[in-house]
Amino acid sequence: MSNLDLYYLIENFRRITETTSIRVYEYFGKNNKYKADETAVNAMRDELGKLAFKSQIIIGEGEKDKAPMLYEGEILGKGETTFDLAVDPLECTTNFSMGLPNSMCIIAFTENGGMVKVPGTYMEQWIAGPSMKSPFEPKESLKLNLQKLSDSLKKNIKDLIIVVQNRPRHEKLIQELRDFNCSITLIDSGSITAALDICMEFGHYDALIGTYGAPEGLISALIAKVTGSEMKAILRPHEEKYQIKWKEEGFTDDQILDKNDLVKGNILGVSATCISTNLFMKGIQKKGNKFSGQTMTLSPKGFDIHDFTTWE
Repeated sequence: MSNLDLYYLIENFRRITETTSIRVYEYFGKNNKYKADETAVNAMRDELGKLAFKSQIIIGEGEKDKAPMLYEGEILGKGETTFDLAVDPLECTTNFSMGLPNSMCIIAFTENGGMVKVPGTYMEQWIAGPSMKSPFEPKESLKLNLQKLSDSLKKNIKDLIIVVQNRPRHEKLIQELRDFNCSITLIDSGSITAALDICMEFGHYDALIGTYGAPEGLISALIAKVTGSEMKAILRPHEEKYQIKWKEEGFTDDQILDKNDLVKGNILGVSATCISTNLFMKGIQKKGNKFSGQTMTLSPKGFDIHDFTTWE
């Protein structure tokens, strides 16, 4: 595929994440998660259906019997060429509904067959930026892995800033990090935002460690692959059916995966439109009938933050 074709894909998916973000914006801070999520899903599905090429949802809103739109396996668009998509029409739905930062609209894509079909469960994730030269070893001690990170970044362990989701399952991890005198950023949601910050080396965080959503983990793996960052992952099924589904994909229990195990494609990219402002992008602003905002696009050819303006 030529560079022009890749740019064509990026531009089309960027238009969709921006359109979706604008259509859902009216529900920002309105404390209506269901309506916001429904609006975002409908908008993204409508726009994907208009494309001149087909796209298959690998990660979306769920299985067909539980989510009538953007379900796993749904094919949208026209033409013959099919791309695989991992989509999150409204990441950080709770934040969005409460008027808080870090909500985004995201499409990650590869050529057909380029992404593993990750079940809708949990995934242990270890993510650091491209400066991490010595791979994480999740089965080894936390101290060893922190030392690897600090050596790569030329920092003392006490100066590392680690992102961890504020959940009871992470109590031991949080205590261990505090014992090593690390700085910790506790997040309620927004692991993809954190992954972008880390993989782009914007300087706010040094690594993300812990167990997060597996669908978000797949998108983070694609981000890590595009940016040449470090990622290790282990699926942590919370129900037996997800463990069975994982084995059907050819993986084993507790198998340590690299980003290249999760994302095998060579044609790949990400479009992430910021809806409510995060540390590195402005959220949607509406003045009169004019909308403005920012979208980050990533591909093997590089990245850009696009300013956009449109009218109702």
